Amino acid sequence: MLPNIDAANISYNLLKTAAGGGIAIGPVLLGAAQPVHILTPSATVRRIVNMTALTVADANAAR
Repeated sequence: MLPNIDAANISYNLLKTAAGGGIAIGPVLLGAAQPVHILTPSATVRRIVNMTALTVADANAAR
């Protein structure tokens, strides 16, 4: 849990950079009744496909 959106964004970018060639999936808002998958306007096609797959997995897990 991070104190504000700026801290969360900095942490996300640091982890994405530290992972090297890995694929970043997220951000996902936690703590709500249901998970919230967030896409920014700069999202690539690959990120949209990955987030869609994550959303489907979450929906199937809820059944």
